[in-house]
Amino acid sequence: MTNKKRLALLALVAVPSLIYTTPATTAAATDFSNQPTAAYIYNVANYNSNVANVIQLISNINNTTTSFQTSLESALKAYNALNENEKQYVTNYSTLSAHQQTRIAYRRLAAQIEEKLASVESTSVNYYQNVLETRDWYNTLNAAQKTYVSAQTQKTLTSSILPNTSTDKVVNKIKLLNSSRTNFHKDVADARAELNALRKYSNISLPSGIEQLLLDAEQLVAKDKTVAKEVENAIKALSPKTATAQDVQAVKTAFEALTPVQQQLVPNVWTLVDYVNGKYSLSTNGNGTKTPTLSDTAAVPGKTTEMTKSKNTYKAKINVADSEIDTERYVLTTKANMTVIIPPLETLLNEDSGVMDIQVTRSLNRINFQATLNKKPVKYEADMEIVIENIPSNSYIVRIDEFGERMPADYTVDGNRIYIQTTTSGTFQIVRN
Repeated sequence: MTNKKRLALLALVAVPSLIYTTPATTAAATDFSNQPTAAYIYNVANYNSNVANVIQLISNINNTTTSFQTSLESALKAYNALNENEKQYVTNYSTLSAHQQTRIAYRRLAAQIEEKLASVESTSVNYYQNVLETRDWYNTLNAAQKTYVSAQTQKTLTSSILPNTSTDKVVNKIKLLNSSRTNFHKDVADARAELNALRKYSNISLPSGIEQLLLDAEQLVAKDKTVAKEVENAIKALSPKTATAQDVQAVKTAFEALTPVQQQLVPNVWTLVDYVNGKYSLSTNGNGTKTPTLSDTAAVPGKTTEMTKSKNTYKAKINVADSEIDTERYVLTTKANMTVIIPPLETLLNEDSGVMDIQVTRSLNRINFQATLNKKPVKYEADMEIVIENIPSNSYIVRIDEFGERMPADYTVDGNRIYIQTTTSGTFQIVRN
């Protein structure tokens, strides 16, 4: 017994701090309660040594150096070797967890760089430019991030590279540019790409007049795109509701006037073909219009728009055309505790195109709501809504007809809000009981 006490005393002197870092109520303390004191202190010492090692390994991790991967793996391996009781004493586990998330981010970043480099074939004229761009991106990475990029990609991005062309090749390409060729635009783009690649690599000098030929060709490309865009927009403006046979013929004539190179730039040509082949029933009243005049300040479908104010009247405009989004509603707000909600254009019964004018006027308890398209009243399949806030609980809504008589109105109540519902314009009055 005397020997056991002496052994315990020596252990206390050797590792006093380890005694205080172990909670007295842990399962480990309970498990050793019936064991000799010296044996208990020996096991606690081993336990704390394992934990202390993991804590130190985690502290050694630096997510900006080349050792990040190996340091993280070593810390994870050591942590996973602990038992469940030991793991709860790893005070910086959150740091280890954060480093694991950093590793995921680094892998994702490396994959993006790999994809960028592989996006252009090595035989392409744009390959040199793509390598330079990817290299610039790669050089923004820290040492740890670079370790997640494959060795082959690192070699490509850190090695010297020459453009896949030469001055003579570029000069010949520019001389052979022909605006009547169907691949003229691609030829121009390739020539410019090769010239830019050469200039990034060295200070080249082209023969007199060669670069002007390229600039002239680029001007032709810009012109081709402009005239093709005009025809594309004309096709978009065609509508079975408003277009006449004359409108379709005018667009067809405009398309046929384009060069073959310009025609291939019109993406919706098959829509024009459908009109020409009679797929749509066209207007026969001669009032169709090819390009409706729209408003630059119109409300945007699917978004909230503040109405303009003049005295106690609020106004807004909505563009009605085939080119507009017709599946989203319009939310029009005021500064008078009123909001007007216009349903999607696909529920509009009017067949005209143009600008819809929305106007709401509140005078005391009377509200006048007007919605017109080309100065004609509009009608919807779905309800337009006028939302009025801060309404007394004892209030209700009536509709005022053209003779000034009160008529029942469609509305719902939600707390201190009233939602007036109507498919047409109208005058409404708030009545208190």
